[in-house]
Amino acid sequence: MNRMRFLLTIALSVALLSICGPVWAQKSYDDHEPRDRFYITVGGYEQTDLRTTLRLQANSPQAGLGLGAVIALESLFNVENRVETVRLDGWYRFGKKNRISWTYWESSREGVSTYDQDEPIEIGDITINPGDNVTIQDNSRLIAVNWTYSFLNTSKYEAWLGIGLNFSTIDTTIDVNFDDEVLRRQEEAKGTIPIPTINLGGRWNFSKRIRMLYIQQIFGLKYGDFSGKLNNTRLLAEWDIIRNFGIGGGFERFSFEVDAEAEDFSGSLDTSYTGFILYIKGQI
Repeated sequence: MNRMRFLLTIALSVALLSICGPVWAQKSYDDHEPRDRFYITVGGYEQTDLRTTLRLQANSPQAGLGLGAVIALESLFNVENRVETVRLDGWYRFGKKNRISWTYWESSREGVSTYDQDEPIEIGDITINPGDNVTIQDNSRLIAVNWTYSFLNTSKYEAWLGIGLNFSTIDTTIDVNFDDEVLRRQEEAKGTIPIPTINLGGRWNFSKRIRMLYIQQIFGLKYGDFSGKLNNTRLLAEWDIIRNFGIGGGFERFSFEVDAEAEDFSGSLDTSYTGFILYIKGQI
């Protein structure tokens, strides 16, 4: 799976270079006025093929070493591997070179199952035994703010680099009980992890009304008790129905890994999904 993600990233990066390469020898800017100084999209966002593994570190001395088991939410506890939500994206341009962009979405999913493995597992401060009824509520939220610099911006092409900050919120509750009410236990993992990113992307206008966008965010860091990786790649197509209004849609591949020991989150999380986006957009 990691190899497939890598190959997909390379393929999309090559596509971006092939789009922008022919015009790099020409002038970087022309006299066109951007049609999208202020740009906003609202749309449906479907995450499919969700795969999440989670490990929670124990906080109480009674839980032993507290390393905790690595659990696969979808396969082991029947957590939904598909979710639909609303997504907001947009940007504001400060001329042809600089802009601030943003993204916001939140999702919620649930899994109800009976633990049917032969051996008990430890998750944080609790133990799940064979036959226990397990309910997992998994909530996620992403708020991202980015600054980008367009080193190429003409009426036909645009290419940019930038930096950003993603605030990823983890809120997972594990509710365990045996025979409905007897021996009920609960464990919660909740925290917001700020992730800095390097951003790159490009635009290719087929005409004044039809264009393609490539957007990628990457991150990788290991420092002290923290390590993390992020790769978020989007490929979009848009059509302006009228000058200030249009529709768009596309594909996204997202992967995120974090291992941290902090006050609000101690453990590891590995999540990935394929996303599909369909939206309406406005621009002035």
